[in-house]
Amino acid sequence: MVLNMGPMLHRNLYAAVISLVLLAASALPAAEQATSADEITIAAVGDIMLGHRAEPYLLKEGPAYPFVNVLPVLQQAHVVIGNLESPVSTRGTAVENKTFTLRVRPVAVQALKAAGIRVVTLANNHILDFGPQALQDTLMLLNENGILYTGAGMDLDHAREPALLKVGERTIAFLSYSLTFPLEFYASAGRPGTAPGYKEYVKKDIQKVRPLADLVVVSFHWGAELMTSAKDYQQALGRLSIDWGADLVLGHHPHILQELEVYHGRLIAYSLGNFVFGSESDKTNSSIILLCTFKGNSLVRVEAVPLDVNNYRVAYQPRLLAGSKADGVLAEINTASERFKTRLTVRDGRGTIDLTAADPRN
Repeated sequence: MVLNMGPMLHRNLYAAVISLVLLAASALPAAEQATSADEITIAAVGDIMLGHRAEPYLLKEGPAYPFVNVLPVLQQAHVVIGNLESPVSTRGTAVENKTFTLRVRPVAVQALKAAGIRVVTLANNHILDFGPQALQDTLMLLNENGILYTGAGMDLDHAREPALLKVGERTIAFLSYSLTFPLEFYASAGRPGTAPGYKEYVKKDIQKVRPLADLVVVSFHWGAELMTSAKDYQQALGRLSIDWGADLVLGHHPHILQELEVYHGRLIAYSLGNFVFGSESDKTNSSIILLCTFKGNSLVRVEAVPLDVNNYRVAYQPRLLAGSKADGVLAEINTASERFKTRLTVRDGRGTIDLTAADPRN
Protein backbone atom coordinates (compact mmCIF):
# COMPACT_ATOMS: atom_id res chain seq x y z
CA MET A 1 0.00 0.00 0.00
CA VAL A 2 1.22 3.50 -0.70
CA LEU A 3 0.05 6.74 0.82
CA ASN A 4 1.09 10.17 -0.37
CA MET A 5 -0.36 13.21 1.30
CA GLY A 6 -1.38 15.31 -1.70
CA PRO A 7 -2.38 19.00 -1.86
CA MET A 8 -5.85 18.37 -0.41
CA LEU A 9 -4.44 16.38 2.51
CA HIS A 10 -1.17 18.00 3.41
CA ARG A 11 -2.48 19.87 6.43
CA ASN A 12 -3.99 16.78 8.04
CA LEU A 13 -2.70 15.66 11.40
CA TYR A 14 0.09 13.06 11.37
CA ALA A 15 -2.04 10.79 13.54
CA ALA A 16 -4.74 10.63 10.91
CA VAL A 17 -2.20 9.86 8.23
CA ILE A 18 -0.59 7.02 10.11
CA SER A 19 -4.02 5.55 10.89
CA LEU A 20 -4.78 5.34 7.18
CA VAL A 21 -1.47 3.61 6.58
CA LEU A 22 -2.16 1.01 9.23
CA LEU A 23 -5.72 0.33 8.10
CA ALA A 24 -4.60 -0.43 4.55
CA ALA A 25 -1.81 -2.86 5.44
CA SER A 26 -3.83 -5.78 4.12
CA ALA A 27 -3.66 -4.28 0.60
CA LEU A 28 0.07 -4.88 0.37
CA PRO A 29 1.38 -7.23 -2.34
CA ALA A 30 2.53 -10.56 -0.97
CA ALA A 31 6.16 -9.77 -1.80
CA GLU A 32 5.99 -6.79 0.53
CA GLN A 33 4.19 -8.52 3.35
CA ALA A 34 6.61 -11.44 3.50
CA THR A 35 9.81 -10.48 5.28
CA SER A 36 12.48 -12.92 6.35
CA ALA A 37 13.25 -12.81 10.07
CA ASP A 38 11.82 -9.29 10.30
CA GLU A 39 14.19 -8.10 7.56
CA ILE A 40 13.43 -5.24 5.17
CA THR A 41 15.65 -4.40 2.19
CA ILE A 42 15.61 -0.94 0.66
CA ALA A 43 17.14 -0.53 -2.79
CA ALA A 44 18.42 3.00 -3.45
CA VAL A 45 19.34 4.18 -6.94
CA GLY A 46 20.71 7.41 -8.35
CA ASP A 47 19.33 10.17 -10.54
CA ILE A 48 16.46 9.29 -12.88
CA MET A 49 15.75 11.55 -15.85
CA LEU A 50 13.82 9.77 -18.59
CA GLY A 51 13.39 12.73 -20.92
CA HIS A 52 15.60 14.26 -23.62
CA ARG A 53 17.54 11.50 -25.40
CA ALA A 54 16.09 8.68 -23.27
CA GLU A 55 12.46 9.46 -24.07
CA PRO A 56 12.48 8.14 -27.68
CA TYR A 57 13.60 4.73 -26.37
CA LEU A 58 10.64 4.61 -23.96
CA LEU A 59 8.22 5.56 -26.71
CA LYS A 60 9.62 3.06 -29.19
CA GLU A 61 10.64 0.11 -26.99
CA GLY A 62 8.14 0.52 -24.17
CA PRO A 63 8.36 2.01 -20.68
CA ALA A 64 10.15 -1.02 -19.20
CA TYR A 65 13.09 -0.58 -21.60
CA PRO A 66 15.56 1.18 -19.25
CA PHE A 67 15.29 -1.43 -16.51
CA VAL A 68 15.49 -4.77 -18.30
CA ASN A 69 19.03 -5.55 -17.10
CA VAL A 70 18.69 -4.37 -13.51
CA LEU A 71 15.18 -5.57 -12.65
CA PRO A 72 16.38 -8.84 -11.04
CA VAL A 73 18.42 -6.80 -8.54
CA LEU A 74 15.64 -4.30 -7.84
CA GLN A 75 13.26 -7.19 -7.20
CA GLN A 76 15.44 -8.34 -4.31
CA ALA A 77 14.22 -5.34 -2.32
CA HIS A 78 10.94 -4.61 -0.58
CA VAL A 79 11.21 -0.93 -1.52
CA VAL A 80 12.99 0.88 -4.36
CA ILE A 81 13.70 4.62 -4.05
CA GLY A 82 15.28 6.98 -6.57
CA ASN A 83 15.63 10.67 -7.35
CA LEU A 84 13.24 11.85 -10.08
CA GLU A 85 15.21 14.63 -11.75
CA SER A 86 12.53 16.20 -13.94
CA PRO A 87 8.86 17.09 -13.97
CA VAL A 88 6.51 14.68 -15.73
CA SER A 89 4.18 16.80 -17.83
CA THR A 90 3.40 18.16 -21.28
CA ARG A 91 2.49 21.57 -19.89
CA GLY A 92 4.28 24.59 -18.49
CA THR A 93 6.87 27.05 -19.76
CA ALA A 94 10.60 26.62 -19.32
CA VAL A 95 12.08 28.94 -16.70
CA GLU A 96 14.31 31.66 -18.06
CA ASN A 97 18.08 31.99 -17.65
CA LYS A 98 18.66 28.31 -16.87
CA THR A 99 21.14 26.38 -19.01
CA PHE A 100 19.31 23.04 -18.87
CA THR A 101 15.56 22.68 -18.44
CA LEU A 102 14.21 19.15 -18.22
CA ARG A 103 10.77 17.65 -18.74
CA VAL A 104 9.43 14.21 -19.72
CA ARG A 105 6.07 12.91 -20.93
CA PRO A 106 3.76 10.83 -18.70
CA VAL A 107 5.25 7.60 -20.11
CA ALA A 108 7.96 8.15 -17.49
CA VAL A 109 5.55 7.23 -14.71
CA GLN A 110 4.81 3.94 -16.44
CA ALA A 111 8.57 3.35 -16.58
CA LEU A 112 8.89 3.94 -12.84
CA LYS A 113 6.09 1.43 -12.22
CA ALA A 114 7.75 -1.10 -14.53
CA ALA A 115 10.92 -0.83 -12.45
CA GLY A 116 9.01 -1.35 -9.22
CA ILE A 117 10.03 2.08 -7.92
CA ARG A 118 7.74 2.86 -4.98
CA VAL A 119 9.19 6.16 -3.77
CA VAL A 120 10.77 9.12 -5.59
CA THR A 121 12.49 12.15 -4.16
CA LEU A 122 11.65 15.44 -5.85
CA ALA A 123 13.84 17.90 -3.96
CA ASN A 124 16.23 18.74 -6.78
CA ASN A 125 17.29 21.53 -9.12
CA HIS A 126 15.09 20.48 -12.08
CA ILE A 127 11.66 19.57 -10.71
CA LEU A 128 10.43 23.16 -11.22
CA ASP A 129 12.06 23.67 -14.64
CA PHE A 130 8.65 24.11 -16.29
CA GLY A 131 6.98 25.93 -13.45
CA PRO A 132 4.25 25.14 -10.93
CA GLN A 133 1.87 23.76 -13.56
CA ALA A 134 4.28 20.99 -14.56
CA LEU A 135 5.06 20.27 -10.91
CA GLN A 136 1.36 19.93 -10.16
CA ASP A 137 0.97 17.52 -13.09
CA THR A 138 3.88 15.47 -11.74
CA LEU A 139 2.34 15.16 -8.29
CA MET A 140 -1.03 14.22 -9.77
CA LEU A 141 0.45 11.51 -12.01
CA LEU A 142 2.48 10.04 -9.17
CA ASN A 143 -0.57 9.98 -6.91
CA GLU A 144 -2.73 8.38 -9.60
CA ASN A 145 -0.15 5.63 -10.13
CA GLY A 146 0.52 4.84 -6.48
CA ILE A 147 4.08 6.17 -6.40
CA LEU A 148 5.02 8.04 -3.26
CA TYR A 149 6.93 11.30 -3.41
CA THR A 150 8.59 13.66 -0.98
CA GLY A 151 10.64 16.83 -1.21
CA ALA A 152 8.42 19.04 -3.39
CA GLY A 153 4.91 20.37 -3.17
CA MET A 154 2.50 23.21 -3.72
CA ASP A 155 3.80 25.08 -0.69
CA LEU A 156 6.47 24.66 1.98
CA ASP A 157 4.41 22.46 4.31
CA HIS A 158 3.51 20.16 1.44
CA ALA A 159 7.16 19.94 0.27
CA ARG A 160 8.32 18.97 3.76
CA GLU A 161 5.78 16.19 4.24
CA PRO A 162 7.08 12.66 4.70
CA ALA A 163 6.10 9.85 2.40
CA LEU A 164 4.94 6.91 4.49
CA LEU A 165 5.07 3.33 3.27
CA LYS A 166 3.88 0.24 5.08
CA VAL A 167 5.97 -2.93 4.64
CA GLY A 168 4.61 -5.92 6.52
CA GLU A 169 3.89 -4.64 10.01
CA ARG A 170 6.35 -1.78 9.84
CA THR A 171 6.28 1.77 8.54
CA ILE A 172 9.07 3.51 6.63
CA ALA A 173 9.16 7.30 6.41
CA PHE A 174 10.97 9.15 3.62
CA LEU A 175 12.06 12.80 3.65
CA SER A 176 13.87 14.74 0.93
CA TYR A 177 15.62 18.13 0.77
CA SER A 178 17.45 20.30 -1.75
CA LEU A 179 20.63 22.26 -1.08
CA THR A 180 21.28 23.25 -4.69
CA PHE A 181 20.59 26.27 -6.87
CA PRO A 182 18.38 27.89 -8.04
CA LEU A 183 17.19 29.12 -4.68
CA GLU A 184 14.05 30.35 -6.44
CA PHE A 185 12.97 26.70 -6.60
CA TYR A 186 12.71 26.53 -2.80
CA ALA A 187 9.13 26.38 -1.60
CA SER A 188 7.72 28.95 0.79
CA ALA A 189 4.44 29.47 2.63
CA GLY A 190 2.70 30.61 -0.53
CA ARG A 191 4.97 29.28 -3.27
CA PRO A 192 5.33 25.81 -4.83
CA GLY A 193 8.78 24.25 -4.93
CA THR A 194 11.27 22.04 -3.14
CA ALA A 195 11.95 21.47 0.54
CA PRO A 196 15.05 23.48 1.51
CA GLY A 197 17.64 21.49 3.42
CA TYR A 198 17.99 23.97 6.24
CA LYS A 199 19.15 22.33 9.44
CA GLU A 200 16.17 23.51 11.46
CA TYR A 201 13.75 22.01 8.93
CA VAL A 202 15.59 18.71 8.69
CA LYS A 203 15.86 18.31 12.46
CA LYS A 204 12.24 19.23 13.11
CA ASP A 205 10.90 16.96 10.35
CA ILE A 206 12.94 13.92 11.41
CA GLN A 207 12.00 14.32 15.04
CA LYS A 208 8.34 14.83 14.12
CA VAL A 209 8.08 11.65 12.06
CA ARG A 210 10.41 9.50 14.17
CA PRO A 211 7.71 8.34 16.65
CA LEU A 212 5.47 7.29 13.75
CA ALA A 213 7.99 5.22 11.80
CA ASP A 214 10.13 2.17 12.36
CA LEU A 215 12.67 3.41 9.83
CA VAL A 216 13.42 6.94 8.59
CA VAL A 217 15.20 7.53 5.26
CA VAL A 218 16.45 11.04 4.45
CA SER A 219 17.67 12.12 1.00
CA PHE A 220 19.61 15.25 0.07
CA HIS A 221 20.29 16.92 -3.25
CA TRP A 222 23.67 18.43 -2.41
CA GLY A 223 27.36 18.78 -3.25
CA ALA A 224 28.78 19.74 -6.63
CA GLU A 225 28.33 18.14 -10.03
CA LEU A 226 31.15 15.73 -10.99
CA MET A 227 32.86 16.25 -7.62
CA THR A 228 34.22 12.92 -6.36
CA SER A 229 34.34 13.84 -2.65
CA ALA A 230 31.63 15.00 -0.30
CA LYS A 231 31.93 18.56 0.92
CA ASP A 232 32.32 19.32 4.61
CA TYR A 233 28.72 20.49 4.92
CA GLN A 234 27.48 17.20 3.42
CA GLN A 235 29.38 15.25 6.05
CA ALA A 236 28.13 17.49 8.84
CA LEU A 237 24.48 17.39 7.77
CA GLY A 238 24.55 13.68 7.00
CA ARG A 239 25.85 12.89 10.45
CA LEU A 240 23.47 15.30 12.15
CA SER A 241 20.55 13.66 10.37
CA ILE A 242 21.50 10.33 11.92
CA ASP A 243 22.00 11.97 15.31
CA TRP A 244 18.47 13.38 14.98
CA GLY A 245 17.00 9.97 14.21
CA ALA A 246 17.54 9.01 10.54
CA ASP A 247 18.34 5.37 9.79
CA LEU A 248 19.67 5.90 6.25
CA VAL A 249 20.95 9.00 4.43
CA LEU A 250 21.08 9.11 0.62
CA GLY A 251 22.74 11.72 -1.58
CA HIS A 252 22.17 12.89 -5.15
CA HIS A 253 23.21 15.65 -7.59
CA PRO A 254 26.94 15.10 -8.37
CA HIS A 255 25.98 12.55 -11.10
CA ILE A 256 28.96 10.40 -10.09
CA LEU A 257 29.68 8.20 -7.09
CA GLN A 258 30.97 9.60 -3.83
CA GLU A 259 31.96 8.00 -0.53
CA LEU A 260 30.06 5.65 1.73
CA GLU A 261 30.21 6.18 5.49
CA VAL A 262 28.99 3.98 8.31
CA TYR A 263 28.21 6.35 11.18
CA HIS A 264 26.78 5.09 14.48
CA GLY A 265 25.66 1.89 12.77
CA ARG A 266 23.80 3.76 10.03
CA LEU A 267 24.83 4.44 6.42
CA ILE A 268 25.43 7.71 4.60
CA ALA A 269 25.76 7.34 0.81
CA TYR A 270 26.99 10.78 -0.21
CA SER A 271 26.16 10.36 -3.91
CA LEU A 272 24.71 7.44 -5.83
CA GLY A 273 25.53 8.93 -9.25
CA ASN A 274 23.22 8.55 -12.22
CA PHE A 275 20.84 5.65 -12.69
CA VAL A 276 18.98 6.30 -15.95
CA PHE A 277 19.69 9.81 -17.20
CA GLY A 278 18.74 11.13 -20.63
CA SER A 279 22.08 12.60 -21.63
CA GLU A 280 25.41 11.37 -22.95
CA SER A 281 28.75 11.97 -21.27
CA ASP A 282 31.99 10.10 -20.76
CA LYS A 283 32.19 11.68 -17.32
CA THR A 284 29.28 9.63 -15.97
CA ASN A 285 30.43 6.05 -16.35
CA SER A 286 29.45 4.07 -13.29
CA SER A 287 26.86 3.88 -10.55
CA ILE A 288 25.53 1.41 -8.01
CA ILE A 289 22.29 -0.05 -6.78
CA LEU A 290 22.57 0.09 -3.01
CA LEU A 291 20.76 -2.68 -1.14
CA CYS A 292 20.34 -1.82 2.54
CA THR A 293 18.92 -4.56 4.76
CA PHE A 294 17.46 -3.80 8.18
CA LYS A 295 16.58 -6.39 10.80
CA GLY A 296 14.24 -4.86 13.29
CA ASN A 297 15.52 -1.30 13.56
CA SER A 298 19.16 -2.16 12.92
CA LEU A 299 21.07 -1.97 9.66
CA VAL A 300 22.66 -5.40 9.28
CA ARG A 301 23.87 -5.51 5.68
CA VAL A 302 24.78 -3.20 2.82
CA GLU A 303 25.39 -4.47 -0.70
CA ALA A 304 26.67 -2.33 -3.57
CA VAL A 305 25.86 -3.63 -7.06
CA PRO A 306 28.02 -1.83 -9.70
CA LEU A 307 26.48 -0.56 -12.92
CA ASP A 308 27.66 0.73 -16.27
CA VAL A 309 25.63 3.89 -16.96
CA ASN A 310 27.63 5.40 -19.82
CA ASN A 311 24.91 5.97 -22.40
CA TYR A 312 27.30 5.77 -25.34
CA ARG A 313 27.61 2.10 -24.39
CA VAL A 314 24.32 1.22 -22.70
CA ALA A 315 21.83 3.49 -24.53
CA TYR A 316 19.80 4.43 -21.41
CA GLN A 317 19.64 0.84 -20.21
CA PRO A 318 22.03 0.40 -17.23
CA ARG A 319 24.00 -2.85 -17.26
CA LEU A 320 25.26 -4.86 -14.32
CA LEU A 321 29.03 -4.96 -14.20
CA ALA A 322 30.99 -8.13 -13.46
CA GLY A 323 34.57 -9.27 -13.08
CA SER A 324 37.38 -6.74 -13.10
CA LYS A 325 35.13 -3.87 -14.20
CA ALA A 326 32.85 -4.36 -11.21
CA ASP A 327 35.80 -4.79 -8.89
CA GLY A 328 37.31 -1.58 -10.22
CA VAL A 329 34.22 0.47 -9.37
CA LEU A 330 34.08 -1.00 -5.88
CA ALA A 331 37.81 -0.39 -5.37
CA GLU A 332 37.28 3.28 -6.22
CA ILE A 333 34.50 3.52 -3.64
CA ASN A 334 36.75 1.91 -1.04
CA THR A 335 39.60 4.27 -1.79
CA ALA A 336 37.32 7.28 -1.52
CA SER A 337 35.70 5.98 1.69
CA GLU A 338 38.96 5.37 3.54
CA ARG A 339 38.71 8.74 5.26
CA PHE A 340 35.47 7.53 6.86
CA LYS A 341 36.97 4.17 7.86
CA THR A 342 34.28 2.44 5.81
CA ARG A 343 35.09 -0.46 3.50
CA LEU A 344 33.17 -2.81 1.24
CA THR A 345 34.21 -6.45 1.17
CA VAL A 346 34.51 -7.27 -2.53
CA ARG A 347 33.58 -10.69 -3.81
CA ASP A 348 32.19 -11.87 -7.16
CA GLY A 349 31.64 -8.35 -8.41
CA ARG A 350 29.64 -7.20 -5.39
CA GLY A 351 30.62 -5.11 -2.39
CA THR A 352 29.18 -5.78 1.06
CA ILE A 353 29.32 -4.37 4.54
CA ASP A 354 28.10 -6.60 7.36
CA LEU A 355 27.02 -4.84 10.53
CA THR A 356 26.32 -7.47 13.14
CA ALA A 357 27.09 -5.46 16.28
CA ALA A 358 24.20 -4.12 18.34
CA ASP A 359 22.85 -0.73 17.35
CA PRO A 360 24.81 1.76 19.52
CA ARG A 361 21.72 3.97 19.80
CA ASN A 362 19.57 1.22 21.35
